Amino acid sequence: MKGGLKMDNKIIAGILIIGIIAVVAYLGTGTGGSIVSASGISNLDVEPDLAVIHLDLIGNGNTSSAAKDELDIIYDGVEIALLRAGLDRDQIKTEGFNIYQDYRYENRVRKENGFIARQSIVIETGDFDLTTKIVDASIDNGALVRWINFELSEEKQNEYKIRALEEARKDAKKKAEATASGLGKSLGKLVSVESQEFNYEPYRYFDTAILEEAGAGQVAAKEAAINIDPKDVEVTARIAVKYKLRSF
Repeated sequence: MKGGLKMDNKIIAGILIIGIIAVVAYLGTGTGGSIVSASGISNLDVEPDLAVIHLDLIGNGNTSSAAKDELDIIYDGVEIALLRAGLDRDQIKTEGFNIYQDYRYENRVRKENGFIARQSIVIETGDFDLTTKIVDASIDNGALVRWINFELSEEKQNEYKIRALEEARKDAKKKAEATASGLGKSLGKLVSVESQEFNYEPYRYFDTAILEEAGAGQVAAKEAAINIDPKDVEVTARIAVKYKLRSF
């Protein structure tokens, strides 16, 4: 009797193992068929529709309030000049305001040197020809041009996102078809889209930090704006997909 129970237990255990293997195999091949995975990539060079100018306004004073007062005077002058140059007020966006203690060193000893108030302004325009007026008006009224970018508006980003992802999808499908062909099968239905990524890098047209190292400065910013030459920006997309495989 005990021997019979041992035999029955072995049979049951064997059936369970076979069942588990069958389930794993079934899950590993999708719902009743083999699966192939593939990733697609697309890279597009597209025309920007925005020039973005980043300004720094700096006020100095013996006290924090004096530094802030000087900054306010500079800001008012820059804003008025930009409006006269043809910008709308909502195109002038402020960010990154702060006031901090300044220091200088004398004989390796750090001493207080008043206060600095700093305000950043970001300007966006779709009129590239207006860039020269923006830069001139800003510098002539005490602002520092930190950088000029060529970028894509949100509308253009959405437009190119659709296009780039479609190109990436086609690339992924071609790779999946090649894999299927190599296995002696053809591509079946799309099972899933595992991931989608979209990105673009603004084109840095002018950067004060780089030019200052070479001894140039705001004069170079004016020259760059006069000779404004919009450059393409790179748009990239990636997509990962899974397809069923079927026999010919």
